[in-house]
Amino acid sequence: MITEKAMLAAVHISIWTAVKHDRKVSRDVADQHGAHHGAGRYNKQLLRGADKLDELRSLAGQIRQYFYKITLPWSDEGFRLLPSNFYFELMARMREFEAGFEQSVESFLRVYPQYIEQVRPELNGLFRDEDYPSVEKLRSKFGVKLEVLPIPSGADFRVELSVEEQARVSREIDANVRESLTRGTGDLWKRLREVVAHMVDRLNEPESRFHGSLVTNIADLVDILPKLNVSGDADLNRFTEQIKERLCNYSAQELKKNELLRVVTATDASRIVAEMDDLLLTRGEESPALPTADDIFHRMSAYMGAPVA
Repeated sequence: MITEKAMLAAVHISIWTAVKHDRKVSRDVADQHGAHHGAGRYNKQLLRGADKLDELRSLAGQIRQYFYKITLPWSDEGFRLLPSNFYFELMARMREFEAGFEQSVESFLRVYPQYIEQVRPELNGLFRDEDYPSVEKLRSKFGVKLEVLPIPSGADFRVELSVEEQARVSREIDANVRESLTRGTGDLWKRLREVVAHMVDRLNEPESRFHGSLVTNIADLVDILPKLNVSGDADLNRFTEQIKERLCNYSAQELKKNELLRVVTATDASRIVAEMDDLLLTRGEESPALPTADDIFHRMSAYMGAPVA
């Protein structure tokens, strides 16, 4: 039962935008051009160069990136599927993130008055004291919250309706759960294909520059993917093992130095992508075309000056 293997989770992050719509300036501009007052709007950047605020935005991005990494798409309301295997890890990381976020908020608030004075001459006639909330009010505009809910089940539907209507609604709930689970599994296929396809693209160009993440991104994904595969997709697990065995044995530095090793790895990666594409096509999911294994081998051989059969 999927309700026993996973749950729903959402991360809510709020940050003060430091942007203010100046209605008077917007009206003045419209009047100058004889335009309707709703034709445009002028938004003021209240704090330019506020590095402490930028740090908070960066931290928010890191939180979301981590959350998306260990969850799968579920609904349009912000909830994502969280495998139970990641629950305790997520709770521990979120406590760390929340503590770091609170410290960063306090760090920003300590220098907030200085930022205001710094921007005052820049805004000049556009500066308004009332645009800037008090420190206490501003503190309430920041926050990080994790919300966790059980996955809905048609069997748990309890409302005073006719037996037929209860059965209909129950079937709809279960169908929606299956559809969302299929969407989440599709996201895993997309992630896996993208990292391998990226390796194909980079290794296909002998003169291209690539970083250590070319291999480590694949290794990280195949490490967590079995835990994310809550639907038990056997083909997904099979490809994960293939990729781990065939593409994660050498570092990016080793691939960069050894041209023959690079050819062999590029060919393996291309063949894996081709096999994935064939399977995805049978599921009705088309993938963009990539160079074939033979294409890559011939190009690399030509680059190395080796005879091409």
